Amino acid sequence: MPIGYVIGRFPWRSETFVSREVAGLQALGEDIRIYSFERPGPDEVALLTPQARELMAQTRYIERGEAVRALVSPAGIRVFIDAMKTMREAAAGRRLWLLAARAAAVAQLAKRDGVTQLHAHWPYATIAAHLAARAMDVPYSVSVHAHEVAHESDHFAACFPELSFASFCNGAAMEHLLAKLPPEARSKTHLIYHGVDTNQFMPGPEAGPPPPVRLLSAGRITPTKGFDRLVRACALAKDRGIANELTILGQGTGTEELRKLAEDLGFGAHLHMPGWVPHDAMPGHIAANHAFCLLANTDFSDGLPNVVLEAMAAARVAIISPLPAAREAITHGVNGYILDGVDDMEGFVAAIAGLQAHPEAARDMGLAAREAVVSLHDADTHLLRMRDLLRGGSNG
Repeated sequence: MPIGYVIGRFPWRSETFVSREVAGLQALGEDIRIYSFERPGPDEVALLTPQARELMAQTRYIERGEAVRALVSPAGIRVFIDAMKTMREAAAGRRLWLLAARAAAVAQLAKRDGVTQLHAHWPYATIAAHLAARAMDVPYSVSVHAHEVAHESDHFAACFPELSFASFCNGAAMEHLLAKLPPEARSKTHLIYHGVDTNQFMPGPEAGPPPPVRLLSAGRITPTKGFDRLVRACALAKDRGIANELTILGQGTGTEELRKLAEDLGFGAHLHMPGWVPHDAMPGHIAANHAFCLLANTDFSDGLPNVVLEAMAAARVAIISPLPAAREAITHGVNGYILDGVDDMEGFVAAIAGLQAHPEAARDMGLAAREAVVSLHDADTHLLRMRDLLRGGSNG
């Protein structure tokens, strides 16, 4: 039976996990129909993986004009009335008429495609899927991500009672949201990690003995990622006599500020920022470094970015701030380091000093990191769980 995936913007280079989920389900024989409201621009397309570009060609994009035409139909008017009655508070800050129009268009297309269940990623698409599923009288489910449980959660009170299930990308996010919902919501929740392709991310050649200690980080260059803290920590380590090189992969408005900060701290020659790299190039970058570092905010802007797990799968030590889901993958001092806080500079310096002084122990820690990811975060295992949930439909 066809399953309709509703995704506000798709595909997106920083959300490779969604593309991998859809492609993985298709590889398992599921008939997935993709509905989206925003297509990537030419510059974004150039940075997509081949897999994502292939999925883009399959995606049914709902343009605004098509949505408006769906809205003024008798069925669309009913969707709009339903939205006004049930979702005004949940959709605060959004143009409810446009959201209802897009939901009406999803319902129209999904009926035509014979879709028997909808599944949504991210809040906007969740509200659209909620309205479309009510119009179609079919079940729907959602994937919930760390950011939305703390920063975009107003819609869950209205949506959760009608969900068939909700999958969460980490346990910390799941518990954070459940604390806001009635107790019966727990029966609908399932922990489905994004997972790592442990055949793609494998232990590679050694990065060469330190010094220098070669450090890697990656992500959108935004304040929540804490790259400024990471640059300061690396500069402090250098001043303490620990030679290190830092590579940050990614793009964002804060790039030039980071370069200037490094220059001001006397670390400019040791900071490398090549920009965004394709996902399939990540194993090579990980292999060229001794450790992966991230001093991101702990306010659920991130739970535990998948790139941390990818580095661990490749047997590299992770040194990270105490992110909400950090302990779901890392045992401090055994397979990585969880700092005492986002500004724990001394802890960071001590960790990379240990990498330099005890490279054999660092290798053992990296192998333990891979074992943890293979055991708990293997992508194929979690994909099968997602398939089974989707096949269960309204039975959860």
